[in-house]
Amino acid sequence: MNIVLAAGVVVGFAVIIERLRLPGHARQVGRHSTTCLRVLRDDSLDDAAKETALQNRARELFELLGRLVGGSALALGLPLGGVWLLGRAGVGSFSGTFATLQRIDFLAVTTAVGLLAYVLVQRTRAS
Repeated sequence: MNIVLAAGVVVGFAVIIERLRLPGHARQVGRHSTTCLRVLRDDSLDDAAKETALQNRARELFELLGRLVGGSALALGLPLGGVWLLGRAGVGSFSGTFATLQRIDFLAVTTAVGLLAYVLVQRTRAS
């Protein structure tokens, strides 16, 4: 039962991460960071213009950071909370499921299946 619950945690985490569009937010962070570097290197801007541009980007970056941190906590907390509730109800074991999530064989299989799913989804979107 612990393997089933652990798989549910992994799938739940992945689904919530995707539903909250956290990968897209992470890409936005990269784009904003690149823009900030361009602003810093732009010799045509004076210090005041650079400061204004960077302050605007900083606000956006902090908002994205909040979304990423909050979304990640939610994506991990909800599935683990569900397992905890099931454990309290006598279905499975929270500590056993947590131990399963840390096993190297479970991690290897999860990584392989996740990579395969990613490749299949990318091929389907490209078609």
